[in-house]
Amino acid sequence: MNEKSAVNHGSLPTVSLAKLIDGDAGTVNELTSACRDIGFFYLDLRNDLSITDGLCRLPFDKKQEYSTEKFTVSKIIGYKPAGLTTGPYGGKNDGFESFMNPSNALFDLDPNMPMTAPEPLTSKRDLLGHLLGIFTSKIPSTIFLVAVAELAERFTYRCITAPMQNYVENAHDDPLRPGALGRGQGVATGINYFFTGRCYMAPILGAAVADSLLGRFWTICLGTGVASCGVLILCITSFPASLEHGAGLPGLIVALVLIGLGFGGIKSNVAPLIAEQYARKPLQIKTLTSGEKVIVDPNVTIQTIYGRYYWVINIGSLSVIPASWLELKVSFWAAFLLPLCFWVLPVGALAVGRGRYVVQNPSGSVLIKAMRVFWVGLKRGCNLDAAKPSVLAQTHPGTTVSWDDAFVEELKRALVACSVFCVFPIFWVCYGQTNSNLVSQAATMKTYGIPNDMMGCFNPIMVLTFLPTMEKVVYPTLRRFRLSFKPISRITAGFLVMACAIGYSAGIQDLIYRSPPCYEHPLSGHCSDGGTTPNDVSVFLQVPVYTMTALSEVLAYVAGMEYAYTKAPKSMRSIVSALFLLTCTIGSMLGITLSPVSKDPKVLVEYASLSGVMLITAVLFLLAFGKYNKIEEKMNMLNSGDGDSTPVSETVQQTQATQKA
Repeated sequence: MNEKSAVNHGSLPTVSLAKLIDGDAGTVNELTSACRDIGFFYLDLRNDLSITDGLCRLPFDKKQEYSTEKFTVSKIIGYKPAGLTTGPYGGKNDGFESFMNPSNALFDLDPNMPMTAPEPLTSKRDLLGHLLGIFTSKIPSTIFLVAVAELAERFTYRCITAPMQNYVENAHDDPLRPGALGRGQGVATGINYFFTGRCYMAPILGAAVADSLLGRFWTICLGTGVASCGVLILCITSFPASLEHGAGLPGLIVALVLIGLGFGGIKSNVAPLIAEQYARKPLQIKTLTSGEKVIVDPNVTIQTIYGRYYWVINIGSLSVIPASWLELKVSFWAAFLLPLCFWVLPVGALAVGRGRYVVQNPSGSVLIKAMRVFWVGLKRGCNLDAAKPSVLAQTHPGTTVSWDDAFVEELKRALVACSVFCVFPIFWVCYGQTNSNLVSQAATMKTYGIPNDMMGCFNPIMVLTFLPTMEKVVYPTLRRFRLSFKPISRITAGFLVMACAIGYSAGIQDLIYRSPPCYEHPLSGHCSDGGTTPNDVSVFLQVPVYTMTALSEVLAYVAGMEYAYTKAPKSMRSIVSALFLLTCTIGSMLGITLSPVSKDPKVLVEYASLSGVMLITAVLFLLAFGKYNKIEEKMNMLNSGDGDSTPVSETVQQTQATQKA
């Protein structure tokens, strides 16, 4: 019989949970002694719900003393019936629980021990959620002050992208639609994708500046200033006098570069800064004033925070409505002047919230440190574990490095997130159709006096509708039936909905080509009375497209942001968020390569092909990454924000050292 199984389980001490909760000093000492000297003990209680409730009501400092989690040392209470035939009351083990201290984790030494290892409370999340219902923690008001910066970014982005297709594609004397530069649909689509790609590439630079030099708050402030300068240039060069002197296209390019650079400082830092306003706490059971017991789940809280954040910034996306009307009724310069005036709001919000934000100081050259870890792992057989100081101490004695084992574990988890992001470019190619080809498609349909680029307003309207519906109705209902809709599942569902949206767009395009007066060549030739008569198809057929793309955003994009934050090391959250946004840049590059076929009648094939590729991507994504749903909670526990993390291997080493001592 080995060292561990030699413990006489029948003689383990029994501790009264009631006395423990009441703070009885003798009971506390008895429990501490049991944890230190034996590692296991029995709690005198009768059912799972009472133990989860009772343990969560323990004083916080006591939870730290006898917390357990095999994946990482964390401040979460663990429990599970010991399952032994011996016990302090005549062999009856019903209602008696075994508890384990991580510094004396017997089960880590011998997996064949005739005892079921204690599990953390998080492993019972689905069961308890079915029985009790899940609530979020209180969400700090400062997240909304931070979100105003991203709201202004979205407001500006929509004010620019909504009119830009018409601004570039149509001539100033177009008889049916507003225009300025007259460069055609292909060039307009390419510039639209260029701007989107620029906006989502710059966050890499913004993240590096934030994590290494300025911190997130000051990087956001810097990005706000640079973006404002870009909008000012765009507004000035879109005046009729500027257009007459040929400043329109050069001014547009310079402005888009500056705006994209400014957005990079904002986009990569707002989402992590928002999540950091919430001090992540362990899973708890709370009694409401009504007497109802509920679970306060940190994972659901993070999901809710990102959902509400995305809801706030989509209010800014409604700017497509006034921008389109100003473009139609006044001119393009008026549409571009609108976001310039709006930047007063984020500047004021940042000034008001400056002293209230929870701000992480920049950690120095963390990106360089991460690259060094990758280099060491690459040289040693593409094995990141080989870069751990504990391993280097054995394989290369005397080697000193600037990181610890926990940092390597966090990088491994971040790589999981980055691998998940690899398929998002296809999603962004499809989403980019809403700002480019769908605007051109609407121009060939009957709009009943509505600006053709205003149809995009249905996207933020539906996002604002879907987000609270999902948060308050759909997700709680799924949890009630023990159906856990985890990030990988939500991303897959979003991909499937996007495939349906683009497939539906192909159907609309086919209908346009089958309709008079110009069939496959809308607004061309004598059939359209000099370009004044569109094909006989209602533009409101596009509403379901924007509805489905909105739902796909709520599912896939919000889950992607959440994944980027929860899987990133604390010191690299801006970097990992920026890598997620970089997938949009890659998608935009793919969109630029497709711009030559973004014209009649080839655009129908483009829609159909994108829909098919998106569908295949969704299936392959689930097959490749569905396994991560099963370990979602364990991955989130690593460096969850509750304290310093310890990797599994380090915990085992400490355990073995304790047992040998």
